[in-house]
This record gives sequence, C-alpha cells and structure tokens, in this order.
Amino acid sequence: MELKRPRSKKSYHQSSSFKGLLNGQRYSGHYDNFSVIVTEGIQELHTKGCFGKGNFSRGYPSFGTADRPQIIRKRVFEQRNQVKSTRTRKVIVTPDSDNESEYFTNLQPQYFIDSSALTETLHLTLEEAYFLSHSLNCLDVYHNRKLLEPQELWSLFVENDKYFVQNYAVYLHFRSKNWVVKSGIKFGGDYLLYKEGPAFYHASYLVIIDVLDANSRERKLESCRRSMDIVTLSGLNRLCETVGKELLICQVLWPSDMKEVYHSDLQKLQISEVLMRRWVPSENRDLLEY
Repeated sequence: MELKRPRSKKSYHQSSSFKGLLNGQRYSGHYDNFSVIVTEGIQELHTKGCFGKGNFSRGYPSFGTADRPQIIRKRVFEQRNQVKSTRTRKVIVTPDSDNESEYFTNLQPQYFIDSSALTETLHLTLEEAYFLSHSLNCLDVYHNRKLLEPQELWSLFVENDKYFVQNYAVYLHFRSKNWVVKSGIKFGGDYLLYKEGPAFYHASYLVIIDVLDANSRERKLESCRRSMDIVTLSGLNRLCETVGKELLICQVLWPSDMKEVYHSDLQKLQISEVLMRRWVPSENRDLLEY
C-alpha cells in the first residue's frame, strides 16, 4: 500500500528533535487540572520536539519579541486594558478587520501603552507533560505548590482523565516513531501526526483510538470515546479526504486480567495500526478483473 507523502509548508522556523532536550537542563510547570502551564523555557520546549501550544498564538508561539512593540488588533488591545499591571510596554494597534486586504494599503497603526503585561505561556497536554517528566526527565510538575513525583503525576492524570492510559500509550507509540503528536479534536479525532511539526508540514494522519480486549478482541466500551459504526467511520474518512489526511485507527489491546495500569504496565498493552481508505472501483480496475 502506497502512503501519501506529507505536504510541506513554507516556514522560516527551525525544527529539531526532542533529543535536544536531553542536555541536563530542567524546566518547570504547574498543573491547573486541565493542562500543565510552563512560563519559562517555552522556546526550547516548542522548537525541540514541538511540545505544547502558546496561549496567545494560533500557530507558532512568538518568542523574543519583548524588546520591540507587539502588533495587535484593536479589539485585543481593548480586552487587555481590562487587566492592569505595573509593567507596561508599547504596542502597535491595527484595525479590527481580519481581512488584511481590506485596509493594508491604507494602514494607519497607532502606538499605545499596554498596561496588562500579559505574556505568552506554553500549555502542555497531559500526555506531553508526562512524556517530558518521565521519559525525557526534563520537566518538574507542581500541583498546589508541591513537586509531584512521577508516580504521583501518573495517578493524578489517571484520576482526572479516564482515557489517559490509552492516550499516553498511543502518544508514546507514535513519538517513538519520530512523529510529532498533537491533539486531533479539531477534526473529531484523538491525535494528529505531523512530520517535524505543524509549522513545517500539514498533518499526515488523523488518529482515533479504539480499545479492545486482548483475548476476545471485543471492544471495551467503557474505555472508548466514540462509536465505531460504519456511519461514524465513513464520516471521519470523508472528512480526512477533504482536508488531505488519512484516517488511522489505533487499536489498543488491553489484557483481560489488568484492571489498574501503572506506567510500568504499559509494555503489556499491544498497539496495532489500521489504515482506513474508501474503496473506489474505478481506481481498482486491476483487482476487479480477478
């Protein structure tokens, strides 16, 4: 079966493997019951492995812009003015329109003083945070001002997200294959797989996770997010075709006698990949002749 080649993007950013984080430097973040927030060292974490999402950026987070004025929309500036701080800086305010062609030729930006002092932070998913903390051993996670040990962190994530075990097993599976793994909620899936990162390539695959009993091969419904009926799969597959991706079903085979799973038990979970494609008779004439 021939796989589609990743579609590249025009990018001026530089990327590198997460192996660049194995230099002894440590980072810290705090868990807010939804994600792990990192305020320092976000450039290294994002450029070396593409971890996390900036809270102010739609795409690639902005780094190193503290010494020059930031360009923001007027509506954003008005929202920031509701938050006051003793730290101020200059900003360039542009009109509200999202269509640059409407006003770009006659643009009249204005200088204002931004008193909000809002800075970009990096938000890590639970899977990214645990991977950095345990597998790469470069992230310290705090919760309620307490430093969490890896086992405490695992238990906390499992308690707050009932799908964390299978999510992390699949995340680790694809990270070990050198894929950049990001959330797939935008397209109705669990993960998106990128070559190098979203700033450099479009996602190649939309991943959905299905948990099966290792012995009977029956679905463990309490551990599955979605139905796997033909209507659901056909809809996801058509969506993937529309946006230039492929649908990848990741099956997690769960041992029947295993109730609670700790990190040391992940090796007992078997993971298989099923690539789903719509069969088009006109494109498979050779097969129809047999």
